[in-house]
Amino acid sequence: MLTLLLGVDVMISGWIAAHLLAAVSAYLLMRTSAVNSFTYWLSEERSNDLGRRTSRVITFTFMVVVLGSLLTVLMGTEPLREGLGSQLNNLLNLQAAPNVLFAFMDKLLTVAGILLLLLIIPILNRVFARIYKMIDGWRHTRFRVIRFQQLELLTPNRMADLFLALARYLRVAIIALLLFVCLALLFNLSPVTQGIAHSLFGQVKVLLGAAWQKIVALTPNLLVLLAIAVTTFYSLKVLNFFYEGFRTGKVKFTSIHPELVEPTYQLLRFMVIAFALVAAFPYIPGSDSPVFRGLSIFIGFLLSLGSTSLVTNIISGIVLTYTRGLRIGDRVQIGDTTGDVIDRTLLATRIRTIKNVDVIIPNGMVMQNQIVNYSAAAAEKGLILNTTVTIGYDAPWRQVQQLLIDAALTTRYILPNPRPFVLQTSLDDYYVSYQLNAYTVEPSKMAVIYSELHQNIQDQFNQAEVEIMSPGYFALREGPTAIPAEYLSGDPVPVEPGMK
Repeated sequence: MLTLLLGVDVMISGWIAAHLLAAVSAYLLMRTSAVNSFTYWLSEERSNDLGRRTSRVITFTFMVVVLGSLLTVLMGTEPLREGLGSQLNNLLNLQAAPNVLFAFMDKLLTVAGILLLLLIIPILNRVFARIYKMIDGWRHTRFRVIRFQQLELLTPNRMADLFLALARYLRVAIIALLLFVCLALLFNLSPVTQGIAHSLFGQVKVLLGAAWQKIVALTPNLLVLLAIAVTTFYSLKVLNFFYEGFRTGKVKFTSIHPELVEPTYQLLRFMVIAFALVAAFPYIPGSDSPVFRGLSIFIGFLLSLGSTSLVTNIISGIVLTYTRGLRIGDRVQIGDTTGDVIDRTLLATRIRTIKNVDVIIPNGMVMQNQIVNYSAAAAEKGLILNTTVTIGYDAPWRQVQQLLIDAALTTRYILPNPRPFVLQTSLDDYYVSYQLNAYTVEPSKMAVIYSELHQNIQDQFNQAEVEIMSPGYFALREGPTAIPAEYLSGDPVPVEPGMK
């Protein structure tokens, strides 16, 4: 009876092992393009979903039967028989029927476990299909753009694709782990392949043990990194809270100018992130490896090469920001360059001249030159433009001043209030120097204003028959007056469009 029970046990074990191995192989083959094309050919006449599922079930069953039969024949080879015979002899010599029954029940439980693991795979596929759909629905709802200043690091689509890829890799890893466990249990059913099963389980145990020991060793460092990350996150939250308060006017400090709120926020934010990176670096796994050390030395070498000019420009940029010497849109003169400020960074300042030429000046050079800002007080008090003419002593000074003021008032972009005024800056040997001063709020149009002002001065003086020249020219010249003939004849002087 015991011999018969052992024979049935060995036969059933071999048959079950063969067909379970065939089921796993058929499941993997069903994922190939060749089998998919075959099932599609079978379901051409039945285009509905039920027909396609029926075709796949028929194909899967056929493959399991054929592969299981082939594996059953292969497991009946002579080496296998010898292995099974030796096991039978050992069990008969022990004469332990309860052990045989226990082994038989253990194999039944193993088969049940394999079937359960194989049934989990379709459930996993459905669960992950819902996860894919849920992540895809988060593209424009929960995912937001992650920026670094004006650079978009991650868009919602990229984040969704990243999480979808991670979910797919996780699904493949779980299915591979389940198939590995199924294969190991399958090898454990047959007496000949039990050694392979024990070897597989032993290798997995060693790998998992090593991984667990590594995780335990890294746990303190990971906790420190987590604490640094949480502290940095909430520090940035606090900074953003005060920044929003300053920006909306809910929080005010008289010592902080509104223009300094944005650069101060960006600077503090950078300092918090930089401090967090420096504090977290020693706790990063592998930071003490030769690769990290070599990278640190290389970065330090690069910084040492350009640190002098780099640090100088950065500090100069910070000083310019907090002294509010330059703002975007200001008309300035830095050294020999005059134009509008169109961009400012911590390293350089970009100036666009009146000829539409962009000039990039390092902030260190900006600090070394005198900065003339024409726009700083133009909006509130007005910018005073001035020009000087020299008139001889024969012209009444009151008339000259009135002519200059009238020329200024007929010039575009010159303010009537405050009223233009004239200063007699010097009484020279041959002429008097008259300086005309006029207010404007358009410093960016200085070249146009000066040109039109000089034209109007000539028109006003020519109409009043007052010559703009020195008396030395009276002593040396011969011929008629230098005033144009149209002014002397009394005819009206044509004025070009846009002159007034």
